[in-house]
Amino acid sequence: MILCGSPHPFFDRKTSIVSKYISELDDCEKLFIPMHDDCPGHWYLCVIDFKHFDIQILDSLRSKSRDEFRFKSVKIVVEFCQTFFKLYDIGKDVFQFSIDWAPSISTQDNGWDCGVHVIRHMQRFKNGDSMMSSDFCNFVKILREIACDLVLHEGNREKQTIVAIVCTKTSTRAMKKLLL
Repeated sequence: MILCGSPHPFFDRKTSIVSKYISELDDCEKLFIPMHDDCPGHWYLCVIDFKHFDIQILDSLRSKSRDEFRFKSVKIVVEFCQTFFKLYDIGKDVFQFSIDWAPSISTQDNGWDCGVHVIRHMQRFKNGDSMMSSDFCNFVKILREIACDLVLHEGNREKQTIVAIVCTKTSTRAMKKLLL
């Protein structure tokens, strides 16, 4: 981001909150970018794979009427990333990467689970695993896993408060069911 010819302070490599993450981008193998399409209110995922020199779009609810818009949106975000990488001397060049739809990914069977699919794709795809429809057989279990991951994450400053509330309001049997 450039304002009046000089870098915006938010992106200053030495002083901003972004500075602690910029150095990690130098060694990053994959960059996950959740994308949002306002028209139907749908989330999908752009994955820039620096190791394999490609960009994949993971969309659990593809639509012939929205594919062109989503593809163009990914291209715009990739162009922004390239500008950012050059501006902050990150040593990544994504202009030569091919962009394509990820093959054989799970599809959602309703109009509201796209965010869960994006989260699950990031969790699985980071290790190179693709996700199949069978991964969504027990959707309630997936929702519980994601909720537990978010609540119990080391960076969650409210973790102890949430766990205390859940423990005081939940029976031991219900707690075991929640965690299993």
